[in-house]
Amino acid sequence: MYLFISIPPTADELAGHFVAFLFGFIFGAIPFGYIISKKQGIDIRSYGSGNIGFTNVYRVLGFKTALPVFILDFAKGFLPTLFANRLGLMAIFTGAGALLGHIFTPFLKFRGGKGVATTFGIALALTPISFGLSVIFFAIILLIFSYVSLASITFAVTLPILTMILSNNRIIFFFTLFNGLLLIITHRSNIRRLLKKEEPKFRLRKNQSSRALWTGDSDSSENNTS
Repeated sequence: MYLFISIPPTADELAGHFVAFLFGFIFGAIPFGYIISKKQGIDIRSYGSGNIGFTNVYRVLGFKTALPVFILDFAKGFLPTLFANRLGLMAIFTGAGALLGHIFTPFLKFRGGKGVATTFGIALALTPISFGLSVIFFAIILLIFSYVSLASITFAVTLPILTMILSNNRIIFFFTLFNGLLLIITHRSNIRRLLKKEEPKFRLRKNQSSRALWTGDSDSSENNTS
């Protein structure tokens, strides 16, 4: 059990936390899925589910286009969080900024991705063992059920549980708990479709475009993962 007495931060500490958050937010807000799909001549928000994350880019434009999206979304969570301490910044605030910047990017009217790849990067930087074990659970669920959303929700649940078991750092535990809850919230429409057995499965396929025009689902920002 994590019991602690909270000591109010000083003005300088608050300013430092804000700078750390802003540092992560600036990196997280870069909408790589949108930028890379634009280089292919399309606005990814108008195709598939309308989401800018890896899964929608994969379904619409194929693996060769989607892989850089995943790597860059991962990196914008991993690198700022990893180097935050070296810059005198608190890593969890940098990670929080990166994640919220990705989900609520101001460059796309605050409608970004779901945060899975970026969370992967943040978790690797903060708690690598818990991350590695959680990814194993992610992979098992994906292989068994072929639902990226279900695998992502599993990751969101297992990450804070494993962090609580394996780490004595209460701050990182509470951050992974916040992170996991946020991922579950961004996947709420996927949860509804899973319950209705309407969620599309993830299929490995050859690199080919599948440019199904988005039909304007009002839940578009929630219809995909990553």
